[in-house]
Amino acid sequence: MKSRYPALQLVIKVIKILAVLITLAGIIASTTIMAGDGLIHIDSATAFSVFAGMLGILASLLQGILIYVAAELLQCFIDIERNTRKTTHLLNTR
Repeated sequence: MKSRYPALQLVIKVIKILAVLITLAGIIASTTIMAGDGLIHIDSATAFSVFAGMLGILASLLQGILIYVAAELLQCFIDIERNTRKTTHLLNTR
């Protein structure tokens, strides 16, 4: 069935791609912080740099998941609209 909201479908795809890219960028940045090579220069292998890196990885995973869930929620709303339209059509034809 043809989508009634092609622009919204494109936005959903872009949001999903951005969620993955943000997650990957956060993981890469956090790993460089753990290695001591990040923008914030911390001596290598200190306890703080490892803690900051682990916290950064956790935060970017959580943020990426939440952004991806927002895109899925938009898709869910589109599916609810489509199913409601089908149900209304079926109830009116009898």
